[in-house]
Amino acid sequence: MDKEFWVEIYRNQYEIPAGHSLAGLTREIFSYLGSIDPELRDEIGYTFFANWLKQERYPAAQVRGFVRELLANLEQGIGEIESDSVFLRTFSILFLAEIVHNDNKKPLLEKSDLAAILGKSLSYVNAEKDSRGFIPVKGWAHALAHTADLMLVLAKNRNLMEADLLKILNTISEKIIHSTGYIYIHGEDERLAAAVIEALQRNLIPLEKVEAWAKSFVEQDWKGAYTDEDKNRAFQNTRNLLRSVFLELQKEDEDLLGREELQKIFFNALSNLKPY
Repeated sequence: MDKEFWVEIYRNQYEIPAGHSLAGLTREIFSYLGSIDPELRDEIGYTFFANWLKQERYPAAQVRGFVRELLANLEQGIGEIESDSVFLRTFSILFLAEIVHNDNKKPLLEKSDLAAILGKSLSYVNAEKDSRGFIPVKGWAHALAHTADLMLVLAKNRNLMEADLLKILNTISEKIIHSTGYIYIHGEDERLAAAVIEALQRNLIPLEKVEAWAKSFVEQDWKGAYTDEDKNRAFQNTRNLLRSVFLELQKEDEDLLGREELQKIFFNALSNLKPY
């Protein structure tokens, strides 16, 4: 199918053209997940899937089947660095984020589905070794940012409780504290900070646990970070994340209980984060 075919569907509010089926077109866009063509992968595949989900065209049983397929994709090529396999994984994460986003609005998934998505996506965060954001010609890989988007919608989900939200926070801190190989320069810190705020907005995590989490960044051995390249990358990523969380907390939000206390917690963490 050429790209003009998809443009015509877009012009018709994503209506299925005569001679085609939703199932067949969905199979086609799933085949674009690992494409090195950013138009097929992102502008067509992701956009069409997101809109068909929004239009409630898929029954819940079919969506649950998508979840199983997308989670399996996270294992394809995992551990490879600067390989095109990254696109299949990161856009599977993005499709999962759209599914959870729609489940948050109108339940589609079972509790077991959400548990599987949470468990496998958090394991994926640490297993993913390709940290690239934008790749010339091939477009966005953005593994950490896409996973942050998934963590954000998971944090909103009715099925996740305090222990689950803490798993999200701890996965984020582990990833950033040990990010010695790469400085994230494509807004990953802001996307992660948004996920952190969503977790805090559930008002399920006691302040003392939030404070302990914030302190965990500071309690690392950062001595000599400015003169050690690996440690410096992790230090810069850590500081950027804490700054982004602190800036998010400056926004007025009636749903965030204890906002002033949270501001103090993250201001203190930033103030005490020293490279010496």
